[in-house]
Amino acid sequence: MGRRIAVMLIAVVLATGLAGCGAKEREELKLKVTSLEQKAASLEQQVATANSQLAEKTTAMESMEQSIKLAHEESAKCKSERDLLKAQISKKKSTATKKSSTTTKKK
Repeated sequence: MGRRIAVMLIAVVLATGLAGCGAKEREELKLKVTSLEQKAASLEQQVATANSQLAEKTTAMESMEQSIKLAHEESAKCKSERDLLKAQISKKKSTATKKSSTTTKKK
């Protein structure tokens, strides 16, 4: 019977020791999981922030592209008006030159 109790005590000590190691490893794994979950949450927040900034910059870029398009249209309109005015001035100069040369011939 003493032998039986000694064997049982050894078994209990070994079982407790093994269970303790498992608990320690489980605790370490839980800490690692918690740490990784925190890192994942931080990275998700960074991605959300980056996506928000990207959306803002995309909107700003589209607005600038629209402004550039309008500026090009306005520039083309001004160039067209300028060319028309140059043609009118040239025509008037030509007409004025012809009138002065005919007036000079009559004198």
